[in-house]
Amino acid sequence: MTEKVLYEELCPTEFQERLADYPAAYLPLGTLEWHGPHLPLGADGIQSQELFVRVARRVGGIVLPKLFLGPDRFYHDPERELYGMDLYTGGTIIPYPMQQLPGSAYWLPDEEYRTMILRIGANLSRAGFRVLVAHGHGPSTHQFAALEEEMKERYGLICFTAFDVLENTPLRYQNDHAAANETSITMAVRPELVQMERFAAGEEPVAMAGEDPRIHASADYGRKILEINIDAICSKVEEILKKK
Repeated sequence: MTEKVLYEELCPTEFQERLADYPAAYLPLGTLEWHGPHLPLGADGIQSQELFVRVARRVGGIVLPKLFLGPDRFYHDPERELYGMDLYTGGTIIPYPMQQLPGSAYWLPDEEYRTMILRIGANLSRAGFRVLVAHGHGPSTHQFAALEEEMKERYGLICFTAFDVLENTPLRYQNDHAAANETSITMAVRPELVQMERFAAGEEPVAMAGEDPRIHASADYGRKILEINIDAICSKVEEILKKK
């Protein structure tokens, strides 16, 4: 039987046993957001949850439910509201016009997001957790990282992200947007959700930042990214809990 690590699936006794053994929580920072024609709209949360499930099964801890609201760039006028990759600001594979991309439904103002994260920290501290690891959607991850000291001071939670434990290399987890890195990770963890055939012949990769996944993505590359990040996160959590 597969080891249960998802918070919402645990009975109270199972929760207490896992918490006593390893008081670490893992928070997937997701969105419902355009990730090209080939990846699911929930790609951010799916990738981070799959990473954390593997970490929890290796060393212990409990994986929280995926978030789907998060901060991002924002623009609005009397006729429309655009955010995230709706807005071309450079750094993508090709330039493209500002547009509402299909399926994106996740934006939350920065202050509301920070309030939500702090409330999550308060609840987890009350429940008995001592470590909180979060990762996923880029702007969400960076906002979470900015709250690490406040979470420690207010709630006694030691927090970090996958970006905190790995140098800025192509093997950092979710280091692009819907391009070779994220596509390869999804190929490794949920291959049935990747549909490369959705790229029409000659179609340009709109609203995707990083290396072209049609050329550079592979499940082997995704597994390399996955394993180095599992190792780094496990080592960091073990180090923290041994110091307590």
